[in-house]
Formats: sequence, C-alpha cells, structure tokens
Amino acid sequence: MKRYILLLMIALALPLCIQSNIGKEKLNYSVTGCGAQKASYGVEGYELSDGVLTVHVMRNCCSDEIVVEKSGNEYRITEKDSDGEICKCNCMSTVEIRGVKEKDFRVTFTDFNGEVREVKNLEGEFCGWSTYAECRTDSDCKVAGCSGQVCAGVKEDIVTTCEWKECFDAKKYGMFCGCVNNQCQWAQS
Repeated sequence: MKRYILLLMIALALPLCIQSNIGKEKLNYSVTGCGAQKASYGVEGYELSDGVLTVHVMRNCCSDEIVVEKSGNEYRITEKDSDGEICKCNCMSTVEIRGVKEKDFRVTFTDFNGEVREVKNLEGEFCGWSTYAECRTDSDCKVAGCSGQVCAGVKEDIVTTCEWKECFDAKKYGMFCGCVNNQCQWAQS
C-alpha cells in the first residue's frame, strides 16, 4: 500500500516539475557592472551585433543578482534582492546574452520592487547618459565625460573612457543637458 501511495505522489508531482520549465530556454549570459567589473556604458537600452544581445540597465547598487530568462520572443532581465539590503544609489550593469538568433524580440527589465519596464533598442538613438544629480536651475548642471556624453551636476567628478560614438552627439539628436524635474539630465531641446 505504501508503495502505491509513493508512486501516486510521484505521478502527481512530475507534471508540475516538467511544467515549470516549459517555455524557458537555458541562456548563455554574463553580467558586468556594479562591482569589480564596471560597465562601460551609461544609457539604458540594448544593441544586437553578431548574435550577442548587449543590454544596459540601471539597477540598485546593493541588489544581489541579475537573472535572465527567455519566454517566447521576450528576454526578461530581473534584478533580485534576497537580503533586503537596498541602497540609495543606482549603477549601470551590462548584460550580454550570447547566441541570439532572432531579430524580432522585446527586452524587459524588472527591478527589485517588481516594476517592469521595456528596454529600448539603441540603434539610431542618442546614447548619452545622465547622473540625475539634484539641481534647481540649468546652471547646476554640466556636460561631462571625455566625449561630452554625460549630463552631470556641476559638483560631480565624472570619469569615462575616451571613445567617440556617433550617438554621443547631443546637437545631432537635438538634446541639451539641463535641470529637468530637479535632476540634471539630457532632454530634447
């Protein structure tokens, strides 16, 4: 009798185990930034080149890990926090997903609060970034970075790599660095 009960329990649990993995692919990905390896990018968005999907996301400095899953045509990047230690700072992380074959997909990012946002394709977009420093007027903000790609507070010391990308050209994209909603950030001029 005990043998039949055990077999029955296994038979009932097996479909649940199989179902939990339906629609999820095993992905080859890595995450840099917010630690020893700093991300070299400063704007949220993604780029696809030679089968590598590179996604730049702003996350909490103290979250514990970034997990990537794929369901259908959606890549879901999720920020996880298991210890409850959340800081009042954000940092950029770069997620590289290798072996991407499809061209038609969407990318979402879920932060530690459970808020989901769609990540935009950076192709043909302005790619400067903002520190969101506190400000009262435009004079509290400055253009910084070796290539002029950062909108920062006048008291901030910003260090970037010295590289030029066409998407850093604020004038070309009609962008200005100023105080918007009490934060130094790029905005349409």
